[in-house]
Amino acid sequence: MVLSSGYYKNQRREVAALVEQSAVTILDVGCGYGFLGSLLKKQRSDRIVIGIEKNPEAAKHASEILDHVVNMDVGSAEFPDLKLKFDCIIFADILEHLQDPLSTLTKFLEYLRDDGKIVCSIPNMRHYTVLLRLLRSGWEYDDYGLFDRTHLRFFSLRSITQLFLDAGLSIEVINPKVVASKKMLILNHLFFNKLYEFVAMQYIVRAKKQ
Repeated sequence: MVLSSGYYKNQRREVAALVEQSAVTILDVGCGYGFLGSLLKKQRSDRIVIGIEKNPEAAKHASEILDHVVNMDVGSAEFPDLKLKFDCIIFADILEHLQDPLSTLTKFLEYLRDDGKIVCSIPNMRHYTVLLRLLRSGWEYDDYGLFDRTHLRFFSLRSITQLFLDAGLSIEVINPKVVASKKMLILNHLFFNKLYEFVAMQYIVRAKKQ
């Protein structure tokens, strides 16, 4: 299998930026090759980073740089017995690949300390390029990106907010990852940032238990 560098080999610095420095035990759900976890360990030497990854090749590589990796499909009914509570649980571009993201998110809260944080990155289907494609050619899947053929759920800022609320989580931070043409950025500026939902390619979210 050829692994997409975008999903498996990215350090995801914008995700790491929302992981609090005080977090020592971290669970990276869908850890890929472990590069995000490796970055987090470099930021604090006493960190314990455990990964979950369904792709065997990626899981094998990640196991060489993280403290432990479980090779499993996070969307399956069975959950690993990790025997550990985490300061932070990360879902970087994972929830949109699940049939029931709410159920999965809720189950993983069992592994989160009462004062722990959830950090997620989630694609935004209100990005202006999505609207343009629908107007021009309709819904056509790609191998990666917003129209990734493996996406099972699609989110906007409103539905992301509702997902976390339904999971019993309180959102602390939502950072938009802005990806847009110069013309679109100027247009957003002229409208006093009222078009921000259309220039955000994805949202990086940090939340805590209510």
